[in-house]
This record gives sequence, structure tokens and C-alpha cells, in this order.
Amino acid sequence: MVFNMAEFIPKVIESNHYHLWTDVLHARKLSKQALNKWDRAAYVRWAIISSWIVLEIACQDSLNESNISYSFRKNLDEAIQKNGLSPLNWSSGIWQKVTYLQQKRKDIIHRFQTENNLFLEFTDADEDIDIVRNACKNIYSHVNKNYPLWIDDNEDKGWDGRGGFHISANLTSLHHGANIEDPKTIKVYYVMNGEEKLSDVLPPNSDYNQAVDNILYNSNVPISKVYATQNEQVIFIKELNMRGT
Repeated sequence: MVFNMAEFIPKVIESNHYHLWTDVLHARKLSKQALNKWDRAAYVRWAIISSWIVLEIACQDSLNESNISYSFRKNLDEAIQKNGLSPLNWSSGIWQKVTYLQQKRKDIIHRFQTENNLFLEFTDADEDIDIVRNACKNIYSHVNKNYPLWIDDNEDKGWDGRGGFHISANLTSLHHGANIEDPKTIKVYYVMNGEEKLSDVLPPNSDYNQAVDNILYNSNVPISKVYATQNEQVIFIKELNMRGT
């Protein structure tokens, strides 16, 4: 997994669960960029509703139980009991906060709110994202499993005006001993916005993995593919589902 916490750095999305989490972070960032209270509140509500789904899926995944979303607390308690685990503490700590978040979500979706109550602030999204992140970590810990690392992701660039990316000049690195005209030369490319960019030219028999890793881990633009060629044949290729492509 290519994972980078820095703002504006693209992310490779390798699961639907992480995809949904990036939606949450994106909605929160949009709420902070919004120029009026209507847009801000809409993005906050989106973040809250989507973050709750992230938590439901985490509970289902950690306990290998698909029937948790409906009657959340009841079904979660039953799944924990069925797995022979100690019960969750709903009266304090993170699960008390989860109860608070569930109530807020219900107020948004299932109850007719007064107009003033619909104008949430981005601080509500901040608070609820923290609750979901900590609850996800807690449920995986409760069942003695490692939580998915993407839950630590806490950044998104928000509105894509294309001016926000620090797009590097398309420079090609010609490594020592490499001749770009030699067909045995190894060439490493990446694809950005449908265009192929030559990144590295390496001598024959070189290890191209470092050049590939440099692209994957240090790219500051969203790319859709990395591949290497030699003798006009593709010797390595990796397709990327990177947010922003």
C-alpha cells in the first residue's frame, strides 16, 4: 500500500473501506473550504453519515459478522458475546462517544430537525472523525486483530482546483552507465492524466525496483500506472487506483 499522511499527496486506494474513509476526510476538508454555511453544513453532514458507515464496516470486518449495521448496539453486543469476548463498556470512554455519534447520525437522517440544527460546523466533523477512528482501533484491538493502517490517514486536499498540486517538471533521470538508445536499457514510466512520462533510464541488468518505489512513494501528482520496459517489452507493470486520477 502506498500511504502518505502529507496533505496534497495522492493516495492509492486498495480497498472499498479505505475509499469510503477518504470520502469522509474529503467531505470534512470541503466543509473547511466552504464559503457559506449551507455548503459547510452539507459537507459536515456527509462526513458524519459516511464516517458512521466506516465504523459499521469495521465492526463487521473485525468480528466477521455481516449483520451488525441494523440495530447496531444490539447486534454488536451479540457478535462480541458469540465470539467469547468481554462486553464493550457503553457507559464511558470511546463507546459512550459512539452512542453520542449514533444519536447525532439518527438526528440527521431519521428525524425532522429544525433548520438551525442542520447548520453544523466543521468542528462537528473533526470530533466525529476522531470518535470513529478511535472506535475502529478499539474494536480491532478488542478482538485481538490489527486495525487497517489507513484509519490513521487524517488529510485530504479538498476541492480539486488543480492549482493545489505541486506538479513537478517532467524530468528524466539518466542513470550512470545507461544509454537511452540501447534497446537493452531499462526504462521506467508512469502515467499521469493519460500521458506516459519517462522517469528513469537504467543500465541493462539493473534493479528497477528502487526507481519504481521512488515514483510510488514520492509522487506528488495522482498517477494511474507505473511500468518498466526492456527490449521494447514490458517487464513490470502496476496499475494504481489513486485518488485524483
